[in-house]
Amino acid sequence: MNAHELTSQLKARVEALVKRGDNVRAETAHLVEQATGTFVQAKDGLTSLVKAVAEGAVEGARGTMPENAENKLRQVIEGVTDGLTKSAQAVRLTLEESAASGTRFAKEDLARIGHEFRATGEGIVDIMSHTASALGDHAKAQAHQLGEHARQTLLGIWPPLDSALHAAAADPLKLGHDTLHAATAAARQAAGVFFTRLGEALKVE
Repeated sequence: MNAHELTSQLKARVEALVKRGDNVRAETAHLVEQATGTFVQAKDGLTSLVKAVAEGAVEGARGTMPENAENKLRQVIEGVTDGLTKSAQAVRLTLEESAASGTRFAKEDLARIGHEFRATGEGIVDIMSHTASALGDHAKAQAHQLGEHARQTLLGIWPPLDSALHAAAADPLKLGHDTLHAATAAARQAAGVFFTRLGEALKVE
């Protein structure tokens, strides 16, 4: 399945979720957490993920009473924040567990995932407020406020994630591994290994 198909599928699932109206925050977080492992592999992938969720939410809320639409929008934004926070935690755990076994990952993979999380945190306000404008000025203002809270939350998890990424990219000898272990680890730097492990960590029931 290509990126366009994945984006369309995610948008449709969020739209259906919002129309149904049950457990919107928790279900949105679940969808975001599941999708992160795939979307984070592409340039601006997490931004595309958040846009798809926001667009699906707006479509699902369109035609409802304004107060109901705004409530659904709030739950979706909170769910996006929850899902990305859990995904960032999964990244850290994956890195920490791999470091314990001496596994190293391709530096370009680590740099990419760092860029994706940071850029998404910095851009989430604009994504949410711009998309929500289709529901009216009040919804746009609410989305801007909620997006700002999401931005602060996501940027708040950035420093420990950034530290973990830098540690994973460092020379294993500096992390205390012996020469043999370091040599073995260096042989495992094929691109994509990190995303395979992350995908396994992000499998949620």
